[in-house]
Amino acid sequence: MRHGALPLILAVLLAGCAAPIAGPPDTAEPTDSATATATATPTATTTTTPQPVGVEYAVRAGTIPDEFESVTVTLRVVFVERTEDMGPCWRETFSGPYEPTITPIAPPTGECHRSESVTVDLTELDGERSFVRLTAPGRFAAGHALIATNTTATYRNGTTVTGMRGSSDKLVTTVEGRPAGQHRVTLSVAAYDDRPYDYWLVAEDDGAG
Repeated sequence: MRHGALPLILAVLLAGCAAPIAGPPDTAEPTDSATATATATPTATTTTTPQPVGVEYAVRAGTIPDEFESVTVTLRVVFVERTEDMGPCWRETFSGPYEPTITPIAPPTGECHRSESVTVDLTELDGERSFVRLTAPGRFAAGHALIATNTTATYRNGTTVTGMRGSSDKLVTTVEGRPAGQHRVTLSVAAYDDRPYDYWLVAEDDGAG
């Protein structure tokens, strides 16, 4: 019997059992591109446009000299974008014939909006006349002024009246803030014989109606 070979055989078998067994390499989990989270689309900001600002005036004729055949007044509304521009937007009303010299007024810091012109003859007004509604873009809601840009009068014999104070760029009234409702004014012509001028276009603010 050959017992000497047995230890060698066992040693080989043990060595074979101790050798590591190679397995398959780790495999990364597949990524499903369809499950990626979509980037949210930002919501667009909506800008609201201010509603137009409008004003309506009712004009009443006051006292008119008997010798006058007609008194034609051209009116316009000037709207302001900023309250501090009430004045600078109608600088022309602070100068002219028979007006005192004043400190120069600085230009407006914002924009001014001038409406279309409306013309009335004071001698033809029966009671009161309401103008069409004068409007401006909504950002011009800080205030406004009613201005008589030009006034011409004629005598009954057809000649033109001269020497009237306030016949150009006459400030009739001012309103601060967004106008509400109808405003009323009275325009008259006063006659004088002891002043540098013969007549004066007088404006009275009768308030909101």
